[in-house]
Amino acid sequence: MDTALLNGEFDLDSRGMPYIITGLAELMQRVAVCLKMKRASFIYSRTLGSELNSVKEVEDAVHSRAELLAREAVAEVPQTSLGELKVTKTANGKIKITLEIRLRDENGVVEVII
Repeated sequence: MDTALLNGEFDLDSRGMPYIITGLAELMQRVAVCLKMKRASFIYSRTLGSELNSVKEVEDAVHSRAELLAREAVAEVPQTSLGELKVTKTANGKIKITLEIRLRDENGVVEVII
């Protein structure tokens, strides 16, 4: 059980209270946080995060490196089964990583732009 985040802040309901998420939604949020956060930037857990910020170009070798870095970061999230990972370039030149996540018989997709 976790509180839902939206653009780095708590996602609030109509009463101004944070939403509670569980299951696949919680897992997808944890994965997104692990991918977006720079490794060792969280003082309470220096292993949390990824080094995806070091990926600069989208080409075959970089795709392999991005996949390795993403899988390494997500390994810290319990109950995670990872599927296909795609790396593409956005219209404004940033790198978009799309990762399939599985929790038991549920599937979800996490997208992160770095």
